Amino acid sequence: MEIVTSYLHNLIAKQVDDNGIVVWYDPDCHYIEVASKLNISHTTVTCYKDSFFALRHEIESLLNDLDPPRLVVYVPLDPTKTHNALVELEAAGVIMKPGQQPPNRNTKLSIIARNALKQKLGEATTTTIEKQVEAGKLTLTDLNAIAQKGEGITQGVILTIFGTGNPQEVALAFLASDRFDKEIVSKGATPELALLLHSAFEIELPSDESPNACRTRLARHILATDLISSISGEIPAQLSSVKIPSKPATREACITLAKNWQLRRDLANSYITHANRVEQELGITGIDFQQQQIANVETFLAVEETLQQQIEIALRSSFNSQIIEFVKTRQSSFWSEHLPNIQACWALIAVSGQLLLEANRIEKELKSSACDVQTIFSSYTSTEAPWCLLDTHHRHMERRWHNFDWGLHNRHQSLEKLINHARHRYMDVGSQLAETFLRRYQAAKFRIPGVLRQTEIFERQVKPKLAEDKTAYVWVDALRYEMAHELVQTLTEDYNLTLQPSVATVPTITEIGMAALLPNAETVRVVAAGDSKLGLEINGTVLKDRTSRTKFLQENAGVAVFVTKLADLLPQPKKKEREGIEQAELILVTSQEIDAIGEGDNGRI
Repeated sequence: MEIVTSYLHNLIAKQVDDNGIVVWYDPDCHYIEVASKLNISHTTVTCYKDSFFALRHEIESLLNDLDPPRLVVYVPLDPTKTHNALVELEAAGVIMKPGQQPPNRNTKLSIIARNALKQKLGEATTTTIEKQVEAGKLTLTDLNAIAQKGEGITQGVILTIFGTGNPQEVALAFLASDRFDKEIVSKGATPELALLLHSAFEIELPSDESPNACRTRLARHILATDLISSISGEIPAQLSSVKIPSKPATREACITLAKNWQLRRDLANSYITHANRVEQELGITGIDFQQQQIANVETFLAVEETLQQQIEIALRSSFNSQIIEFVKTRQSSFWSEHLPNIQACWALIAVSGQLLLEANRIEKELKSSACDVQTIFSSYTSTEAPWCLLDTHHRHMERRWHNFDWGLHNRHQSLEKLINHARHRYMDVGSQLAETFLRRYQAAKFRIPGVLRQTEIFERQVKPKLAEDKTAYVWVDALRYEMAHELVQTLTEDYNLTLQPSVATVPTITEIGMAALLPNAETVRVVAAGDSKLGLEINGTVLKDRTSRTKFLQENAGVAVFVTKLADLLPQPKKKEREGIEQAELILVTSQEIDAIGEGDNGRI
């Protein structure tokens, strides 16, 4: 049973024990629900229901009993309005009502509250609550709720409205919505709310202002404090007159509230609405922030965009891994999380920076005198920070650039310059890498000791697998090594994979490269295939197109071969494909999607 209700119950039960009959008047109808559920041992409880005649008839038999009755008669009326209908019962027992003497028969709600709560909540809190009850702001239900919360509650009405007396929780709920405004007004709680917020956040809120006006003031105070407290170094002159809390602990409370507001995904819209308004009021867009000043600021969108511009400019002249890591962290900032265009911009900045960082690293390593063809090959294909990441970062940058919605950005000049700078560096370093490799490769007579050649793949890699189990042989036109490397990295959690590089057969065109993957390809030679095209000759057979290549494989693989396209297997293979795969030992899967995308220059890869 609730604490205050339990106290009242025990008070009535004691009077029954001492006097037998209790006539309980409740002119304000505070206790109707309590009376309907009142359960006192060996005691009859009756409630007046519009008829004293019916009430007397109900209890007549008890009054005629030889033994004195244990009886509670509840009447939700003022005694003066009963016309002495219960005078006999009153004479035989005792009366309980608001203001009744002695004090243990006084059922005034404020007195009940005081007596029930003073030991649990303390004198000061209880006095506050007593005044609120007398002002009609708290019901018995409210009092039970307050008592359940325990010590530390100083704002009884605020507790009943918001369900908590914690200033952080109250402030956040108040900032996020106007759903409490009506009750704040009806219960006259604005002064108490103002007092609570002033104590916690050092803000002056006029007690006669509307809840909405208070909310506007509070949002500005909290967000301005968060901004100014997060700025490193000197505060801009435009913000010098903005008042924030003088106490460090109070400033920290404001910052905590702002961060909690940002972290609540369900409150994001309210934060954005208030932040955009306060941003305009403070003139944030007109402030010339420097990168170091605002590195830790997430308060306003304008600051986020300014920070992006500052970093876009900085990356064109100087960069390091710390800047790139910082940019990555901003992809999970509040504005990134809730505005896709901001996150997309940070992602584009990050990959551009990674490309620049990788280009710089490779350029330095290429200048090493020990950079022979084996070193270049190993560096490009190694599992730890391979040079192929240069191509990966460039591909990611171009894809993000292609998908970037410029219509959502009102400024992008500095970003365009960064992208163009990164492109130039990629082309420059990529050309250096290609030229150096070709020179070294030519000097090595087009041989790299210990490295698998493309023409050896079927005999050394595929054929042994056929002896063990059914094997899939996948030909993907234009699948660069860096893409395979990324694919393996993606799949390693689910599959046991090995990535082995090989040296392509020149010229590296589809007609030559695909044919070099066939059986007996170690004996190949490049020949003219008509129509100004080249082909590959294997054991006297000239292979110049997909049909000739697949036919050659079926005739020379030594096992049953089923040929299909990747597109025919996705999302689910049809009956023809399932049957073909079931009957074959070698399944050749071909794909030209990547090549088509590249030739179409649509940036989707």
